[in-house]
Amino acid sequence: MKRYRFVLVLVAIAAGAALVPAGPWAWASMPYRIGFIASVTGPGASLGVPERDVARMLQERLTVQRGVVGPDRARHDVEILIFDDQSSADVAAGLARRLIHDERVTVLVAGTLSGPSLAMVPIATEGRTPMISMASARSIIEDPATKRMRPWIFKPVPENLHSAQAQADYLQAVGARRVCHLYENTAYGKDTFQSAEAVYGKAGIAIAYGDAFERTATEFPQVARVRASGCQAVVIGSIPPAASLINVAVRERLPAVRIVHGHGACSPDLIKTAGQAAEGTVMPCGKILVADQLPADDPTRALNLRFVSDYQRYTGGAPISTFAGHAYDALQWALAALRTLPDRQPLERQRELVREALETKLGSIRGTHGVFKLSPDDHLGFDYRDFVFVTVKGGKFLVLPKDQWK
Repeated sequence: MKRYRFVLVLVAIAAGAALVPAGPWAWASMPYRIGFIASVTGPGASLGVPERDVARMLQERLTVQRGVVGPDRARHDVEILIFDDQSSADVAAGLARRLIHDERVTVLVAGTLSGPSLAMVPIATEGRTPMISMASARSIIEDPATKRMRPWIFKPVPENLHSAQAQADYLQAVGARRVCHLYENTAYGKDTFQSAEAVYGKAGIAIAYGDAFERTATEFPQVARVRASGCQAVVIGSIPPAASLINVAVRERLPAVRIVHGHGACSPDLIKTAGQAAEGTVMPCGKILVADQLPADDPTRALNLRFVSDYQRYTGGAPISTFAGHAYDALQWALAALRTLPDRQPLERQRELVREALETKLGSIRGTHGVFKLSPDDHLGFDYRDFVFVTVKGGKFLVLPKDQWK
């Protein structure tokens, strides 16, 4: 009888074990893969290097945490496959095909620059694979012809339209009604100019002169025409180092003119390469750039301070840039969507469910730049009022409150 009871106890324990996850929280299941593409080399390197470093940092964290846990308590290892598109649209397109078809990733976090991002859009769409870009152009998520959201493409990066609106608020406040706009001859630069054209006129601000320059240029004949135009301010639509070079050229020829950058210049590289010429310039930036200057009740302050601390510990003290924040937000979106997946779904279904989760299940997402609200009609969900306006003073970015706009 005693032996019979002992066997019953063992059976009961075994039955219970089948219902309880192995380990204290969850049981191991199939791994997930995220394809990550950044411009680590080439003209976009000042943006792509911090993005890559964030991907590496989060991979280490995911390894320690043993991946993510789904809604049914299944634990999934997560592998982030990191590649460099060399700031090239062709290279980016090839990498996207490889990650979708050969590496069989569930989701792409891909595209530092607008050009490479746009090159990957049709590949991700045709491959029915969700892609979260780290670039800014509106056309990445919205078809310019139909004005409809591209169903498989998302991005947590404020757009040049947002930046232009913030610039217009500032220019209005300081009484600058006649401006010049100089922009790099890239998809990003052209988008800054088109955005300014769309927004400034409604604010009563005229673009007296607008012209493009090559990202690799070292001489800027456009500045002479700016001087002749009598503009009250010069708006620059470029990223460092090109943004720094033209900043220096404008400051040398027009020492008193007001210089306004876009959010693509919100990088320590602007100050590093423009030096004294960057002093007094202003621009709308993500909150992460001035996290320690945010008010205590800002909803992103705690997240940003924690992320900046982690990032600088991981990189050995590298200065923070908004682009590190873009990579962090994009990967957090991907991980949040992966956590919604039921266990044991085939790859094609995983991709569909991640896309659906991004559109409908994540709700309000606290990020490094603000609180994003994704929906089927808005694959970004950013309010331009979440930008902070900053100025460069003493070699640092400082918040420039509205009551000090003059």
